[in-house]
Amino acid sequence: MLVLIISVFAVLVSLGSFVLAYLSDRRSHMPVLQFMWETAQSGTGEPKWWLINVGSGPATNVVVAQAARTGLTRGLNREVWYNPVLVPSIPAGGKLALSWLGGTMGLDCGLGASYTDVHRYFYTTKCGDDVCMFHVGLHIPRWPLLKLHERKAVKTWWGVEDLSGPQWSAATDGHVRRRWWLATRFGLSRRLGGWADPVRSYRPARTVDGVN
Repeated sequence: MLVLIISVFAVLVSLGSFVLAYLSDRRSHMPVLQFMWETAQSGTGEPKWWLINVGSGPATNVVVAQAARTGLTRGLNREVWYNPVLVPSIPAGGKLALSWLGGTMGLDCGLGASYTDVHRYFYTTKCGDDVCMFHVGLHIPRWPLLKLHERKAVKTWWGVEDLSGPQWSAATDGHVRRRWWLATRFGLSRRLGGWADPVRSYRPARTVDGVN
């Protein structure tokens, strides 16, 4: 009996060590993006919005979008997100200028960014009323990054000069399907390309509250 107890204890210790090592590895590669407004300093440059990685790992597959209103909470909660823009990866400690948002601090909208770590796990940052909230998982719509039905839902950052034209690719919680078995804390998906990735069920909408 004593031998059996020792064996079970050894297995539990090994399992615990494995879990701790896995969590440590995830945290060592976890990106955390924050939106920041920066005014022009000493007459150099122009005021603009920045996306800064304050995490410990690179942020990849970064998509920045806008919302008419965001409660900064987990999930979509009937939020309407539009104008998705694909931007380059941002290394830990790096930042990227969101030049297409213009030089106005008050955008009269919410901002959101979805991104993945090196293991393709999703993270989301929502910003509204000068407050940023970080969430594990995907909590804004998942637009296809490549062409769908001969159209691209997501524009690339170098192809967007400003927001003076019509808005594009509006999406709500009704345009993506969430897997019933996925824990709510992960939002729509936990991993890019995983079983719960809603990109396969994405359907472009012609109009959502006046947005194409």
